[in-house]
This record gives sequence, structure tokens and C-alpha cells, in this order.
Amino acid sequence: MSQIRAREYHDVERERSAVNVKAEETMYQIAEGSTGGLKDVERFLELVNHPEGHPVFRGKAPFDMSGPLFVTRAPGRLDLMGGIADYSGSLVLQLPTREATMAALQRCPERHVRIISLGDNVGRCLRAFEMPLGDFERNGPAESYESAKRYFRRDADTRWAAYAAGAFLVLMKERRARFSEGARILIASDVPEGKGVSSSAAIEVAVMQAVAAAYGLKIEPRDVAVLCQKVENLVAGAPCGIMDQMTAVCGEAGRLTALLCQPAELEQSIDLPADIEVWGLDSGVRHSVSGADYGSVRAGAFMGYRIIADLVGMPV
Repeated sequence: MSQIRAREYHDVERERSAVNVKAEETMYQIAEGSTGGLKDVERFLELVNHPEGHPVFRGKAPFDMSGPLFVTRAPGRLDLMGGIADYSGSLVLQLPTREATMAALQRCPERHVRIISLGDNVGRCLRAFEMPLGDFERNGPAESYESAKRYFRRDADTRWAAYAAGAFLVLMKERRARFSEGARILIASDVPEGKGVSSSAAIEVAVMQAVAAAYGLKIEPRDVAVLCQKVENLVAGAPCGIMDQMTAVCGEAGRLTALLCQPAELEQSIDLPADIEVWGLDSGVRHSVSGADYGSVRAGAFMGYRIIADLVGMPV
């Protein structure tokens, strides 16, 4: 995760060739952290620094260049073992993908959350959403999860925003966080949607980490994953297990994340042999954790688990 701040950048070559051109140009430079040499992060920062060349922004910068910006990255994941049963507490092996989601967040004085999702680093898909943070406080310090779920489901065009904006409500309810300022959020993701590689978890984790960094909230990695699962389960209404979020938070490049999904216990990571590469092939079948089929399978798994537990005398 990198925090980047705006500072004045002196363009010597331009100053020499065109005396009537302003010599100083405001650009974001990294103040804390690093890009880690990741090309997708570098492309994302280039987009943030040069929005004028992107048709999505129509010449208007998405951020106030005088304020700090927090940038985070979270990968998707490939399921190598056990993933279909993560909600039953299985042992799973997961591999973080090269494709990831980037989020940039800047605090703003107005208590509104404004989200722009580009879909990918070149902005082939654009979605925008805005809400007052007060909508999460209409009936007390924090609205109920059921009410929030209805709020985002009222319109098919706003459902996607639950995965990002839901971080604020979950932090209000679970960490008693209070947000005196709003936020501008820009999201770009190369993780394919609807392909079973955790595109939703990547958004949740990237945004949750950005919110925590921007508002000074100290959250342990495992707790980040648990909070993000609550965003998906209770705000977006998708009954996923913990595997996706744990891999997005704790996964390591080139290593298999070994996880016992109940109660989200990390095992020793496993190095991939140097002569082995893992590829994911798109079957063309769309996957949706929020769909009825997924919910039915999960309910059936719990019923079966309860029957077996009763037969062998195990506590549930």
C-alpha cells in the first residue's frame, strides 16, 4: 500500500523550450511505501497524474491535487484446492493472481462518498456512485445491515457500490468509527468479473485498506479480511466464505496461501516449485456469489454438516 502526496514538480526541459509555459506542474509523488515495481500500480498512478488525457474525466481531475491520496492494491485469487467448501470451514489452497484491483482514496470536507469505477486501468467500463454518509446514520450512529442491503438493492445500477461504500458502514458498526469527512474514491481493476476469481473481494480489500489508511484506523490483516467478508455478506448480501478476502489480504506472490476457513486460520504458505506455472482458463460460465444457486448450495452444505455433526455428537 502506498500513500502518495502532491508536490510541485519542476519540468526543466519544458522551461527551456517554451518560456510562456508554466514551469511548475503539480503531480503526485510517492511519500510513503512504494509501487513494488508492479506495472499495474504504475499505470494507475499515471492515470491519476494525467486525467486530462482520459475521456472518462472530461478534462476534470478526480482529486484535489493539494491533498494527500492513499493508494492500495488487492489481487484476485485462483482456487487450487477446496475453495467450493470454504463456507463449510474446509482447508483450502489459494494462489493470488497477477491481476489486481487498485483503489485511490482522498478525504474531502463534504460528508459524501463519491466512487468512480473504471472497470480496468484503461477505463473501458465506467460506473459512478455518490451517497451522503448521513444515509448510514438515519436511525442512530450506524444503520442496520438489513437496511443498508435494501439501500443498495433499490436500483440495479447501484448494487455494485455496496462492495466499496459498505466499508464505511462496517467500520461504523464493528469498529465504532466516525467519519467527520467524506471521501473521493477511484477504482480500477484487472480482475475479471463473474469468473470465480474474487473480483468482489479484491474491491472490498482495496477500499477497506484505503479507508483505514486515510482515516488512521489500525486494523490487523486478518481483521481486515473479516471486516471485508461482512461487507460482502451483510451489505452486498452475498453469502461467501472468508477464503477470498483472506487471500486478497494475506496472499504472497508465487506462494500458495493455505487457510483453514473456520475460524480463518492461516497455515504455513507453500512455495510453488520454480518449474511450475499456474494458469486460469475461462470456461465462459458466469459465476455469482450473490446468485440463488450459490445460496442454495451453501444452505445445503450447512444442513448436511448439521446432520453429520448430530450423528457423531459434535457441537455445532
